[in-house]
Amino acid sequence: MKLSYREKIGLLIVIVLTVIIVFIAWPIKTIKANIKTHKEEQATVKVEYDDTVRKIKEIPVIEGNIKKIYEDSKNLSSKFSEHKDNTTFGKYFEELLNKDPYTKKTNGRNSLEIIKEFKIADAGTGEVPFYYYKPDVITYPILQAADTNGNLMETTDKALYEKTQNALNMSELEEQVVEVRNITVPMRFTKEALLALENELKDKETGARITSVKIDDYTFNYVTDVPEDKGFSEGEVSFVFYTMQQIQEPDFSK
Repeated sequence: MKLSYREKIGLLIVIVLTVIIVFIAWPIKTIKANIKTHKEEQATVKVEYDDTVRKIKEIPVIEGNIKKIYEDSKNLSSKFSEHKDNTTFGKYFEELLNKDPYTKKTNGRNSLEIIKEFKIADAGTGEVPFYYYKPDVITYPILQAADTNGNLMETTDKALYEKTQNALNMSELEEQVVEVRNITVPMRFTKEALLALENELKDKETGARITSVKIDDYTFNYVTDVPEDKGFSEGEVSFVFYTMQQIQEPDFSK
């Protein structure tokens, strides 16, 4: 079949357009689509990169917060008793009572001493309520506004100023579960030595407390035929020891 000149020109145009579409336009369209996809992926990667950089910058702050929590936990756990076995409890009471006023002689005897083997109950758990204090945010702005010259405490009632400045609200935290150990210790004691022991345990804040005292003679042998017993009574003193597990120091080298 013989094509005319015009038909040949038309066919040539179609062939050229086909070549352009197949070998040039279509790859360009594909490349543009890939570029768009890559830009979207790049934006996603940049967001992830920025987030990673932010987290890296926060590491010193996080480490500082962790260290502060650790130090706070040490301060808190220091108010609790260390874990003790039966032998350690014996040494604890020996060290506790081997000093004044318990070794002070009354009628030739120590004012407070263990007279029999004490009874140690198995360790258990118990809940201890914790409290914290927070400033009353109302009072501080009032003081700050009133203290124009910085000498409000000097020119007004000092007690009232301090009372307002230190106004606190007490809030209860959740109860925490700790290890509890109850021990009953048979003792001979004077009234003064027994009160001194109770006060010492309260002042030390070591997680040990006296929970009950059984006194055989509430007159402390006020009337007795045995001179060395005068001023003494035998009885049982019950202690409770609260133990909190020490938190390991954080290691940031790993």
